[in-house]
Amino acid sequence: MHPVEACALLFGKLSQNEAIVEKVEFAPNRLQSTVRFEIDPEKVAAAITEAEKEGLDFVGLFHSHPAPAAPSPIDLKYMKLWGDALWLILSSTDGNLAAYHLMEDAVKEATLRIE
Repeated sequence: MHPVEACALLFGKLSQNEAIVEKVEFAPNRLQSTVRFEIDPEKVAAAITEAEKEGLDFVGLFHSHPAPAAPSPIDLKYMKLWGDALWLILSSTDGNLAAYHLMEDAVKEATLRIE
């Protein structure tokens, strides 16, 4: 059995072609699910307010998958609600990490550089 999906909010700096993550705000998965995640909306609002006070932008969301590091059909549905947010996905089966964003109704893989 896979662990409960992990989830977090990502904050940092956004430019037209680069997102730099400076802060990761981990949050409990309200669904306690191995295949879906949900962050408490009050936690989201509080984290965004705090990040704005720190001069940071909302960059995107992180979560784990018990599958390859690619958006699931459920992720694709919710990506539309989050606009141009980056989705960072970690595969709990093989340890791969990948980033995606929605551009003009198409999912694009983002270049991921870890320093």
